[in-house]
Amino acid sequence: NLQTALHLAVERQHTQIVRLLVRGGANLNIPDKDGDTPLHEALRHHTLFQLRQLQDVQDVGKLLVGLGSQGADKKSSASIACYLAGNGADLGIKNKKGQTPLDLCPDPNLCKALAKCHKDKNTDQIEPRATDGEGNEDVTDECLVCSDLKRDTLFKPCGHVACCSVCAPRVKKCLICREHVATRAKIEECLLCAYKRASVLVKPCGHMVVCECCAPLIKKCVHCRAHIDSMVPFSVCCGGPGETTEMPNETVEEPSDSIVSPVEPITLTGALMNNGSRDTSNSDIQKLQQQLQDIKEQTMCPVCLDRLKNMIFLCGHGTCQMCGDRMSECPICRKAVEKRILLY
Repeated sequence: NLQTALHLAVERQHTQIVRLLVRGGANLNIPDKDGDTPLHEALRHHTLFQLRQLQDVQDVGKLLVGLGSQGADKKSSASIACYLAGNGADLGIKNKKGQTPLDLCPDPNLCKALAKCHKDKNTDQIEPRATDGEGNEDVTDECLVCSDLKRDTLFKPCGHVACCSVCAPRVKKCLICREHVATRAKIEECLLCAYKRASVLVKPCGHMVVCECCAPLIKKCVHCRAHIDSMVPFSVCCGGPGETTEMPNETVEEPSDSIVSPVEPITLTGALMNNGSRDTSNSDIQKLQQQLQDIKEQTMCPVCLDRLKNMIFLCGHGTCQMCGDRMSECPICRKAVEKRILLY
């Protein structure tokens, strides 16, 4: 059937084998006897898996059982598709039925994510050629100590990335700002999509746990749940050019203040009582505010904080569909996502 090892790995959802083959230089655009590339297989599997989920939701008994046989996908097929697109898979190649990979994907959000991953890959290939033509090699990603490995260690509290994890323990002061280095953190893969390296520093907490594609989806740090005031791109952390994105000042207390404002006169009248103090009424307001916050946390997506939670995982935690399709691990308990269930 002319299928390659990459075809079989994608078809069986073996994510680690897919990554191993891609890193080993496997051709991502070889078609099988039907003209399907591995990206065709990944998106077809994703679509069929979504249809099976919709059928499962209609049967409450099956939903309670969890359908363990169909929950065998340890990693999301959407993540595999994004990984292939981000490593050079052709989005426009057609099979023998005249279908491109995007024709097999009815999810518009996933199509946009695939196009962005493919675009980022193309720009990464064009920029080094441009710098080579000028004779000035781009060294912003190069370790400032050994010049052999790439920068992958975040210095705190300054937030700069100056060297690799091998050289970082020997550095006492940041090589960019000369500030004393208190702690060092190795930059791992993005906690949301799990296929690109984290490259956006969030402040004020100072964590770098998401890539530039997933950063626009979040308003709280996915590591510590702290509110984000600004986002710093990787180029700025390396001492290069770039623009820091300031987040709008939207506090979660604003809606609660407007709701509990009618209670304020009660606090004033409470002060006129013989044994009344404002502490009791203030504690009531704080309880109401906490209850409103708890309701929001239960209904809103914990990742983006914009959309309602309409997708749950087998672990019991949930997100919105847009964020959930990108994840291979639960953002709350870090368990592998074996099954996604849409709520209606």
